[in-house]
Amino acid sequence: MSNTSVSDVAASQNPTLKVSGESVPNKVAGAICNVVREAQNNTPPAIMATGPAAINQAIKAIAIARKYLLEEDPAIDLLVAPRFQQDLRDGSNVTFYLDKSRPITREPSEDDLSVKEATDCFKLAGAIAGRIRDGEEVAVTTKGAIPVLVAVKAIALAQDYLADDSIDLKFAVAFADLDDTTSGRNLGLSTFLHMSLLARNV
Repeated sequence: MSNTSVSDVAASQNPTLKVSGESVPNKVAGAICNVVREAQNNTPPAIMATGPAAINQAIKAIAIARKYLLEEDPAIDLLVAPRFQQDLRDGSNVTFYLDKSRPITREPSEDDLSVKEATDCFKLAGAIAGRIRDGEEVAVTTKGAIPVLVAVKAIALAQDYLADDSIDLKFAVAFADLDDTTSGRNLGLSTFLHMSLLARNV
């Protein structure tokens, strides 16, 4: 991003932004929005990130960009599909592919899956895939770099699990103020990332 203008990114065949652990989410969000506005057919950029800190910043940026774009006329929503470059067990090199969508409304609920540092991404992926196959609405809530990485890995794994069922899986992310019970006791309201899973038959 530092050596390339947003206009050049928007004009490229495969617009891509790279996020680091030091990237400022609001600035990345602004770049995402500007690419969407300037690109042909309002094509969103892909977002590359490596490591828990960068992935956390990228997800925050996408949530902020989504909020901005939903306020435009016409409103544009963003759906996210994570693709890891290495083995999911050890790797943390991911590209988030963004797609435009009509506005999606999904509020947090008590049935949402909570993701913590100790959460097993394979078990979480199985839970996500099982609920999707049963036709249920699925969302995950999380906060912090490692839990966000776990959530993203689980969604990527669930994508693979559901491919055999000809189901495509993406998510929309937003900030949500929820009761923080991650330590086993209620610490009051805290800001979480809320990832709503969207499945469609392909």
